[in-house]
Order: sequence, then C-alpha cells, then structure tokens
Amino acid sequence: MSMFPSFGQIAGALDIAALPTLRGRQYSAAGGFLSAARLATDPIGTATVTFSGVVANSEIRVYDSTGSELAGIENCGANQVLSWSVYAPGNPNNDVTIRIVKLDKKIKDFPFTSAIGAQSIPIQQEPDPWYSNPA
Repeated sequence: MSMFPSFGQIAGALDIAALPTLRGRQYSAAGGFLSAARLATDPIGTATVTFSGVVANSEIRVYDSTGSELAGIENCGANQVLSWSVYAPGNPNNDVTIRIVKLDKKIKDFPFTSAIGAQSIPIQQEPDPWYSNPA
C-alpha cells in the first residue's frame, strides 16, 4: 500500500489515506492522483467459452503459450463452460491451445484466440480407431 495526504471532512484537516499498490504509469493533476495505466501483463477481462457438442466426461484443458494451464476440467458435462483471463488485443497471452481428451475418442488439440465475453466453440469428437473396448 502507498500513502497519500488527503483532506478530511473537516476543512483544513489533513489526513493520510491508503491506496493499493499500483503498477504501471500513474497520472496526476494539481498534485492529486487521477488514475493508473495497466501493464501489458494485466488482464482486461474474461473469456467465457461454451464447448458445444463436447461428449460428457471428456477432459478439457486450456494452455497458454508457455504450456501453463489457464482453465480445465477432468470430467466435463455436455456443453461445458470454462472461463479464463483475456489481455489487451494483440497480446500473445490471448493465443491459447485447447486440448480435449476422451478415452474412446481422438485427441482434439487446436489453437484459439481469446476475446472478452461469451463465445461458443462447436466440438465434434471422432471415435479413436485404436481404442478397443474390453466390455
């Protein structure tokens, strides 16, 4: 936390008010704090993605460009919804890889560019010819 002088409710009284620690460029006018800019690494919103047509009990994972997992679920429901952070347009952190795995289906691995808001991705999972069901 950083501190700044603040004029209290009583005229002429000086008080100290706490501000959260800020990152990025700060703007001020007439000696007072106005705003702070975001860094490129700060998210600006959330992507909420519906995987329509996904087979129930599939595993869905969303990875960033470094391979870190942003979102995921092991046993999803049909039309599963996942959310993760979105950054300013053009930021490479918006480029993610989505992997969908189900025991008797082919692995789906595809790139996706995140955007703020609700989106839907149609998923068509194909049977895996190498899988043999012992039952």
